[in-house]
Amino acid sequence: MADSATAARYAQALIEIGVEDTLVDRFAMELETFARLLNDPESLLLQTLSHPGFSMDERRAALDAVMQRLNPNPMLANFLRLVLEKDRAALLPQIISAYHRQADKLAGRVRALVTTAQPLDKGMRAEVQASLERATGKIVLLEEQVDASIIGGVIAEVEGRVFDASLRTRLLNLRQRLLDASAVAEA
Repeated sequence: MADSATAARYAQALIEIGVEDTLVDRFAMELETFARLLNDPESLLLQTLSHPGFSMDERRAALDAVMQRLNPNPMLANFLRLVLEKDRAALLPQIISAYHRQADKLAGRVRALVTTAQPLDKGMRAEVQASLERATGKIVLLEEQVDASIIGGVIAEVEGRVFDASLRTRLLNLRQRLLDASAVAEA
């Protein structure tokens, strides 16, 4: 719990810098690119930045090499260096997630995890997004995943709420109603 609170504080500090200089969205895009590198198992970037077996000079060199390649906003680069210097690099994935949540909240956006049996086409994606925007009253950013076991329909999770319009759930509900009806008829 302490780590997530620490990550939230770092994210909030970066949000405040971004708001002051109208860079919130730019930081979000640059952090997304940085996160892809952090999460790439082949890059070993997170392990390098956070492992005590590497000297601080080696960690700085690794971060500087990434900064040179990505060329982020200087304030964001300084923020990432500060996180490294404070020995909080292991929290970078949490800091980035917290930053995105706070930036989304600031902009009136929410992220929705949408599960479908097959990938959504452009028209269906727009329809699902519009429906979720009406339901939440906010701008919805879709994150899609495919799970053939839902058979058809859509399951959307937004801000902890689940909207389940999957065929699997409808069939399970129908099955339960039939079982309940047969139990009542037998009694």
